Amino acid sequence: MSDKNRVFKANFTIADLREHRNHKEVFTTACDRRESYQHFVLKLLSYCLFSHNETAILNARFSHAEPDVSIKALDDHYQTWLAVDQPDILQLNKIAKRVDELWVVTTLNNDWLKENEHQLELINNGHLIAFDNNFIEELAGHLTKNLQWDVTIDQQMVSVSDKENFYQTSELIWH
Repeated sequence: MSDKNRVFKANFTIADLREHRNHKEVFTTACDRRESYQHFVLKLLSYCLFSHNETAILNARFSHAEPDVSIKALDDHYQTWLAVDQPDILQLNKIAKRVDELWVVTTLNNDWLKENEHQLELINNGHLIAFDNNFIEELAGHLTKNLQWDVTIDQQMVSVSDKENFYQTSELIWH
């Protein structure tokens, strides 16, 4: 697949019922060649979950040394660092010491989560968001060049509708 096919125009309308905010996000982004579409979708959803904060930044590059989504304070330290999919647990422990909040966004019932869930619980400023795998796979399987997503974020549910389909989490862990 050429690089051209991995560039997306995102036009998101986000109804965040947790934060009592409705807003639009319009931007161009790309899925790095080293990045899976599952990782890319998790990164986009993570951005949606935190985009109520106007300083939230979606990292366009695929790098384990940088957050997938971040929020920086005025003094340039990371208030919030989001790592998606299956980040290195040793690196997460080091990052947690430098940031105010560390969030891991992944899928439920994957081997990585089973192996590392206890270690994640030991990180004092660590939090977990885990989507059911079917939800992420459906979104990844229906990516188009123009992502016209209507995203609804509720207490225990996230849904996405595009021009043709409706996707909703059947399970969501958020703590």
